[in-house]
Amino acid sequence: MEEMDNDIFGETTIKKSGLTGKDHIKKYVAYWPVFILSMAIFIGGAKLYLRKATPKYAATTLILVKGERPNTTTDDVLTTALIATRSSNMENELQLMRSSGLMESVVLENQFNVSYFLLGRVKSTDLYLNAPFRLIVQKISDSSSGFSIIVKELSNKGARIEYGPKTNKKGSFLNWNTPYTINGQQFVLAPRGKNVGGDGQYMAIWSPVKQTAQEIAGKLTVDWLDKKTSIIILTILIENLERGKDILNALAKEYDRKNLEEKSIASRNTIQFIDDRLGIISNELSGVEGSLENYQRGNQIINVASQSGDAFANTNSVSKEIMDINIKKGVIQQIQGYFNNTDNSNKLVPSSLGIEDPTLGALISKYNELESTKQREKPRLSSNSMVLKDLDNQINDVKGSVLESLQNINKNLNSQQNSLQQTNSQYKQFLSSLPRKEREMQEIKRKQSITEGLYLYLLQKREEASISAGSANISIYKQIDSASGYGPVEPNSRNIMLVSILLGVLMPVGLIALLDQLNEKIITREDITNKLTVPVLGELVHVPKRKATGILVMNRDLLGEQFRLIRTNLALSEKGKNNHVILVTSSNIGEGKSMVSLNLSAVLAVTGKKVALLEFDLRKPGISKGLGISKVKGLSDYLLGQTKDLKDIYQPSDEIPTLHIYPSGPLPHNPADILLNENVSPLFEALRSKYDYIIVDTAPVGLVTDAFILNGYSDASIYIIRQRHTLKRQLDLVNDIYINGRLNNLGLVINDVKTGGKYGSGYRYNEKYTYVYGQSRKPLWKRISPFSRSNTS
Repeated sequence: MEEMDNDIFGETTIKKSGLTGKDHIKKYVAYWPVFILSMAIFIGGAKLYLRKATPKYAATTLILVKGERPNTTTDDVLTTALIATRSSNMENELQLMRSSGLMESVVLENQFNVSYFLLGRVKSTDLYLNAPFRLIVQKISDSSSGFSIIVKELSNKGARIEYGPKTNKKGSFLNWNTPYTINGQQFVLAPRGKNVGGDGQYMAIWSPVKQTAQEIAGKLTVDWLDKKTSIIILTILIENLERGKDILNALAKEYDRKNLEEKSIASRNTIQFIDDRLGIISNELSGVEGSLENYQRGNQIINVASQSGDAFANTNSVSKEIMDINIKKGVIQQIQGYFNNTDNSNKLVPSSLGIEDPTLGALISKYNELESTKQREKPRLSSNSMVLKDLDNQINDVKGSVLESLQNINKNLNSQQNSLQQTNSQYKQFLSSLPRKEREMQEIKRKQSITEGLYLYLLQKREEASISAGSANISIYKQIDSASGYGPVEPNSRNIMLVSILLGVLMPVGLIALLDQLNEKIITREDITNKLTVPVLGELVHVPKRKATGILVMNRDLLGEQFRLIRTNLALSEKGKNNHVILVTSSNIGEGKSMVSLNLSAVLAVTGKKVALLEFDLRKPGISKGLGISKVKGLSDYLLGQTKDLKDIYQPSDEIPTLHIYPSGPLPHNPADILLNENVSPLFEALRSKYDYIIVDTAPVGLVTDAFILNGYSDASIYIIRQRHTLKRQLDLVNDIYINGRLNNLGLVINDVKTGGKYGSGYRYNEKYTYVYGQSRKPLWKRISPFSRSNTS
């Protein structure tokens, strides 16, 4: 709120204070039509959007990742390769679930790239499987571009189709189940059900598989249900709920199928490898057994146990150890031969077949794991893919490490074999007395025993591989429940309406605030007090233009009281006794200085004082025009010496005889030069002796220098500032005049004040002046009662 202080004039000055919250509310309430229009636009737009927007539904499903763990532990590399499985890593599972290859398989398998829509006036509806027909694509010339057709006028025979751009649509009647080709794309329309008909228009769209997969992936969310569990939650936001549920169910099924297929391929490769080795070993065993049979038959050897005695027992013990070493060396040779055989590229490698070496087992497991990864990723990647090249490099590195490990093991076995053979040589020397044929037969039997042991070992592993292949049909993934859905979740009509209402309120608020910032004219009292320290003599309320002519202060209304307050402020000031000549000016035309000059003169003269009103705005006189004074002599005639008698140039007021109006007279060639005329000073001397007050209406100081020229003859100056008219930047001129004393005893009068609402409540006069102080105001019931008597005081 504002408070009053007395300045050197005794007039009112303003203490600066900010607007209250109530003032701000009133300011915005004054623009209520703008708020109503804004609310109507935003709420109408929201309703139109809700009507046109296609609702979206949410479908979800849960997949349990059970994980796999081997039931036994072994150092056998082949056994490890058979029973070891991929350990579940949730981050890897999430990435695999999001893979484009998986999504493309789902789309292709379930024909999700074919869509059906019912065309409406406002929006189109996704029918999914509820369309009365099916689009069956038979031949695609370009799988990277899709096509769409409009189907209408359905009947039991067929339907009419349209295709092509809107500007050049083509159409024809197509019988059901009859092939049709559009730009190389051949398709068939098949009816759903026996009776097909209706007037609806439908659109069938075939999209490329990759494009549809990307669109579905963009709507799909894959995440953990909880990091403490191994459950994956799949959520999709889609226009057709049934389509969304089918996509999630198909995705879970395809993911499970791919896992089983991967495990099945690994088992088949292992079994195939063992079968190949069994065929080779079987042929070798048959050859050894045939050699033994032929040797015994040719040399007639039946039983030599009695000849061997205890010596053979020791020999057999050493030979058994040598046999074990030979078995291991044979296994090493087989594995080396498998690695060196180019036909075995991209295949799983057998185990160490009894070679108990942890390093070798780990390397072969790593090789098989990399090979499986390569086989799994290879269909989805190009031949030049960096991923495949990286896998090949890793496989080659591991392969080299395996071969190096085999060489080291073979060296150790050779060393052991040499040591045992030396011991065995001692036993052979002891048995040198035995027949040569017996020794040769033992060698054949030893070879037979080695080959037979390797054959039985491979048979055992073949059976284990068959059992492992059976367990590969058990998936580690389980869809807990079929996909379910809810919605619609978008658009959220409640939130949209709330946002539209909020925008409907905030938009006018922002616009009004912006206009306030861009406004260059004075609106509120703060616009003045923030820049000026000039004392304020008074404020004048807004007067309608149709009433703003002539003398307005003769009635006891608000405007008259405000002029009387200005008169009082001038009279009660310390310098009021000398305020005989008062100069009235403004920044620009149209700010009301002529109206203020006339009515200030009238309110001074109505007390009986002699008042002269000088119309020194020679360029654009407003007082003469307002009072209808024309074609008479005036101030310009007097200053140019065309008359010397003041009686010839003034006009007495019809309403107030003591008020004499001196019109400007004819427009001179150069008004500024006339004001420097030698007759100006005698004019004011004569008027001072004749009148109590002299009111000088001058031209605006922002346009010409007339006011500054006449300032030397004035005692006080009144500067008119008009609300909604005077520019804020013009206050700098007022401040400069006041600080530098370019106008004597400067005071402000704020004109044309509108209060309340968008004009703020910075001015005191924010109520209609319905009665005048000194008149009693009757209560409402007395004013409307027919029995009440009038009461004057």
